This record gives sequence, C-alpha cells and structure tokens, in this order.
Amino acid sequence: MTSSAMFKTFCWLLVAWVGIGSLHAQDFVFSVEEVPNPKDRGNGYVSDNNHLLSEDAVTQLNLLLASMENKSTAQMAVVVVPSIGEEVPKDFATRLFEHWGIGQKGADNGLLLLIVTDQRRAEIETGYGLEGLLPDIVCLRILLEELVPRFQQQDYDGGVVGVVKRVKSLLEDPEALAELRAALDPQRGWPRVMGERIHPGIYWYGMASLFFGLGVVLWLLINLFNKEDLYDKYRHIRYVKSLIFIFLFPIPYLVLYFVLKGVLNRLRNQRRFSKINGLPMHKMTEEEDDAYLEKGQVTEEVLGSIDYDVWVTDDGSDVMILKYASRFSKYSACPECKFKTYSYVSSRVISPATYTSSGSQELIYECKNCNYCKRDIVTIPMKTHSSSSSGGSRSGGGSWGGGSSGGGGAGASW
Repeated sequence: MTSSAMFKTFCWLLVAWVGIGSLHAQDFVFSVEEVPNPKDRGNGYVSDNNHLLSEDAVTQLNLLLASMENKSTAQMAVVVVPSIGEEVPKDFATRLFEHWGIGQKGADNGLLLLIVTDQRRAEIETGYGLEGLLPDIVCLRILLEELVPRFQQQDYDGGVVGVVKRVKSLLEDPEALAELRAALDPQRGWPRVMGERIHPGIYWYGMASLFFGLGVVLWLLINLFNKEDLYDKYRHIRYVKSLIFIFLFPIPYLVLYFVLKGVLNRLRNQRRFSKINGLPMHKMTEEEDDAYLEKGQVTEEVLGSIDYDVWVTDDGSDVMILKYASRFSKYSACPECKFKTYSYVSSRVISPATYTSSGSQELIYECKNCNYCKRDIVTIPMKTHSSSSSGGSRSGGGSWGGGSSGGGGAGASW
C-alpha cells in the first residue's frame, strides 16, 4: 500500500472514530427528565447510572441517608451524571430538585448533591427548610474540605461518602433536630389563645364572628340614638336581621337575632304622633286598616308580598300608612298597576327540543291585582348525547416527599 493510500485510510478511520465517539458521548447527555430517579426502583437515594461509585459505596450511602431521614426527617439525593451538555450545573440541580420534589412537603427539608463528571463540577442544592442549618458558606466548605481533595485523587467513593457524613452530622445535632422536627409539626404556626394552640380556621372564624357581632351592636346603637324617625330606624336596623347570619355566625348572632327582633317589634309598634298637628296616633288592626288601603295594597297584604301598618289620629285628621315589604316573595312589581302582585304562573311547551333542533316554550306571567298577563317565548336548548371518559393513572414504587428548592447551596470544581 502506498503512503498516499495509507494516509487516506488513516483519515477515514479518524473521522469514523470521532463520529462514533461523538454519538457515544451524546448517549450520556442527560436532561432533567432522563435522570434515573432512585425512588422509581425502590427506596434508594443514589442515582449513578454510569457507575462512578462502587456498589459498596452506594449501599453505604443509602444506609446513611435512610438513617438521616429517620432521625431528622430531611431527605438527601445523590446524583451522578456523566454530562448535561451545555447546561449550567446549578440551574440543572435546581430544576432536578423541583422535578423530583426532594424533602417533606411544607417543611422543604430536602438536599441534593449533583455531580457532573465531564464538567468536573459538584453542586449542593438545599430546600427552604435547610437554608438556616446549611447556609451557602457551609455547603461550600463541605465541598472544598470533603469532596474536592478526594476527587482530585480519584477517590470518588470517599468524596461522596465524606459529604454525606458531614451533612448527616450537622443535621443530627440536637438543636438542628429540634428545628427540623418543629418544621413538620402539624400545629406549627397555629395561633395561641390562653396558652392553647387553636386551628387557624377556627381562630379566624372566631375573630370574624367577634367583629361581626361587635359591628351589629355598633350599627344597632348608632341607629337607635340617631335623630331619624321610628320608621327609618326600623328600616336601617332591619338590614342586619337575617336568618342567614345565624348559620354563618351562630355565636354570638343567635343572641343578637332575638335582641334585634325585640327592638324591631318595639320600633314598629311604638306610639307615634302626627307630623301635621302633633296629635297622638293609634295603630289600626289588620281588619280595620283595609278601609284606608287601596285595592292593590289589600291584595299585596293577602299575597304576603307587603304588609301595611295604618296609624290614625283619634279625631281622624291625619292618616299615616307605613309599608313593610317581605324580603322573600315570589311577587314583583306589576308593569301595569305597579303593585307587588305580579308573578310567574305557568308554562307550556310549544315545540319540544330534539337532538337535531332546539325547541320553544311559553312562560306565562300574571298580576293578581289587575289581571295583567304577559306571555314570553323562550328557546329550549337542543338535546345533546351524554358522554363519558376515563383516564388512567400511574404510580411508582417509592417517592420523595414533595419538597421545594430554596435556591440555596454551593458549587465547586475539582
């Protein structure tokens, strides 16, 4: 073979070797979603798909981290990846932490040690709940004192185990344990009343009931002692008398309800004087007041939509008619006679709806006083076929606790 032919053969082999090496390298570039989760294959804590660590080291790490979680409730993951491409290890660690949800939900006491071998970079990522116990400077010191010198000597097992043991000793300190366990206390942050913890929902409901009750009392006093006439006092105080408040704030409104009822009854029946001549007036009975009411007003009383009180001076020189509308009535003001005697009466289907077309319906409204009648035509929506769908669910073996990253931690290169 000539030297020229040998050179061409060498060039082709070199190109093929570089191409195969490039493809092989791409096979080991991990995205966050591709990193093997150790909880999916049991209840481990170490993800090392490229076997940088020995089996004995992985076993030792899993035992150390399980013991740490049992004692301190903190969760720590150790992840070794050959490459993450052009991504920044710190950003990758944060996203992987969030993707897995390392640490207990609510306590956010998770920790991630990420090692990226092609970048020769290690990152410690901490959850919100560990930032006080493991501030950034402490995380950096752990990496520089435990991992970096051993990795420089290619003692990868010793470096990772050293980091885990250092973290474990810090988190299992009695004061740290107390802080970590307090973070998982279901009553943490609950308000105290007379030295006892009260559920926040009950506490704030009690506060709302108290302020509502005080507000009702204040409103009552303001209206009782203002200069309005009795009828206006009645109308304004009536705003805060409702059965619905008994269900919303039974204590103290149940007591206030009967107080308000008594006050309103007194205001409605308290003796009045004529605004024309100042003479005393007396209230007519229900049978007697009909003689002073219009036909529509009598009909309103019969239907219960409005009740009228009629006050008359002894000599009949002045008559005062006071209107008390019902809060809950099916009747509304009639478009024709204006009395509150108008309501829906009946309906009939003109054409039924089908699966291919809509239908129509006639609604009939009528006034009980003047017999005014109105008919409205409304559309009935087209019928539709009911449909149902079902979905699947997925589950895994173990899982992390659902914690969140606090963005803290530190990184170091070796």
